[in-house]
Amino acid sequence: MKSVIQGTLCAALLTVSLSVFADRVEIKGVGSYTYEGTVASTVKPTDAEKSSAINLAKQIAWKNFVARLNASQQQMISKNEQAVLQNLDKFIIDVVVLDAVRDSNQKTVNVVARVAFNDEAVTQFLQKLSVGTGAQSARSSDSLFSFLFMARKQTSIKQFDERRTDVQKSTTAKTVSADGAVTRESMDQSGGNTLRKEDEVTYAVTSSQDLDSAMGEVISSAGIEYVGYDDIVANCKGIPSKKFQNEYVHADEMSPQTRSAVITAVKACDVRYFATGTVDTGVASRDTVSGNQQVFVSVRSQLWDVSQRLPRKIGSVGPKQYSGLGPDQGVAAKNALAIAARELAKTLVDQLNAKGIR
Repeated sequence: MKSVIQGTLCAALLTVSLSVFADRVEIKGVGSYTYEGTVASTVKPTDAEKSSAINLAKQIAWKNFVARLNASQQQMISKNEQAVLQNLDKFIIDVVVLDAVRDSNQKTVNVVARVAFNDEAVTQFLQKLSVGTGAQSARSSDSLFSFLFMARKQTSIKQFDERRTDVQKSTTAKTVSADGAVTRESMDQSGGNTLRKEDEVTYAVTSSQDLDSAMGEVISSAGIEYVGYDDIVANCKGIPSKKFQNEYVHADEMSPQTRSAVITAVKACDVRYFATGTVDTGVASRDTVSGNQQVFVSVRSQLWDVSQRLPRKIGSVGPKQYSGLGPDQGVAAKNALAIAARELAKTLVDQLNAKGIR
């Protein structure tokens, strides 16, 4: 029996289950294809049919894996779709078939598979794709990068109760009839408004050593040349961060005057790309599942090209939240900060790679 197999990616059959363990990402997908000709009346597909459906399931899983990536990574994959698909098996750790059924009435074979992808392998592959040759390579060779992030922790959160204001208004209408009789009618109107204010959060700026180390590790492994902000302070008359860290107690960014002075020093050191932002550590709470302390860290960032007279924003991150667990608040906070810093650095690297910078 000879069958002509046609691949059909059935969006209606998609079922996705995602779990992340370090660099392993598992996604469940359904592959479905339509065959031609007659087949035996059995629900068990042949090895060839099963293999074809598995390949389609892997493509379905890959599409959903890509959907969870950031915009810069998706852009690189879209530009290099053929190269990525040709190397798809290099990203797959293993495939577990959960179910395989032939529907003789519909002449289809459906396979449900759980596909495990190597997230780090995908990241490294995309970084290699982003490294151009010729003019692009020459352009990126002198594009230094630096970053300045403020690590903060919440010290107080002031919550405001709702404030209700009620308004009542009474009016009287007088009517005079033809015979001179006077009729008065009273009308009462009531209304009001409710005022709600957002929480007032106060921060304390903390050491950024752990943050800088975690980010630097990712940036260096990606092959991007960067200089630390402390070296800009020492060599290009930059303002030490300690002199303006108080600006971050009640605000999420430095003042315009400070920002101008910082960027002037960055440009004086021939740094073209500069990222700024905040990494905020919240107050610990008890995780109901593990019983450990849980701390959330929120990150936000802006990436600038400062080579021109006016800086141009070429990327941004967040605000995004990450969490960490630990036996006490200190450990949980360090774990959350490390995760947030690495993910922040990865996103910045992807945005730099999307510009052809390595």
